[in-house]
Amino acid sequence: MHDEWLNRWRERRIGWHEHEGNRALKSHWTATGRNVLVPLCGKSPDLMWLCRQGNTVTGVELSPIAAIEFFEDHELRVTEKDGVFEALDEPLRIVVGDYFAYDETGFDALYDRAALIALPASVRPGYAAHTHKLVDDDAFHLLVTLEYDQSRAAGPPFSVGKGEVTDYWPDLRRVESRNDIENSPPKFRSLDALYEVVWLGGA
Repeated sequence: MHDEWLNRWRERRIGWHEHEGNRALKSHWTATGRNVLVPLCGKSPDLMWLCRQGNTVTGVELSPIAAIEFFEDHELRVTEKDGVFEALDEPLRIVVGDYFAYDETGFDALYDRAALIALPASVRPGYAAHTHKLVDDDAFHLLVTLEYDQSRAAGPPFSVGKGEVTDYWPDLRRVESRNDIENSPPKFRSLDALYEVVWLGGA
């Protein structure tokens, strides 16, 4: 799975990347002054948006290409040591490596737009369990998932239903479901609908 992810970045097969950031994040995020964890962050501009809301932001990403391009895209001065890319002028960093080996704790906010849905069903329970270890129990959570007919189109990103989400995070509440087929990667355009679903929880 790691090789596939790294190859996608090398070959520029990154159709999930949102150049303008995520609409749902900007509509529903209310936390400020938080220590935010963003798993499998890629080079998402959402990292910068979260930072500009007054948060300290840590992204974890497997591909060094993604990390380097993020700082280049935003023209940020950066230092790098042992795979940790840290902005000099913003409270923002990207840790390059295997998320499942990342063990820093004490995060009081979680933003997941492209992590849970990027993982196959066999890996998602382990991802959720590991994330629980890193994030405080009462942390603010914003999770974005997709729901679509997976018999007609194959992930990633994968369809993750309500029952699975609430198995992992029982306190999350579903606050929005919107057909986002027009903004989906080309391989999903044969579908009638692809719903972007937004989940919130915590204080």
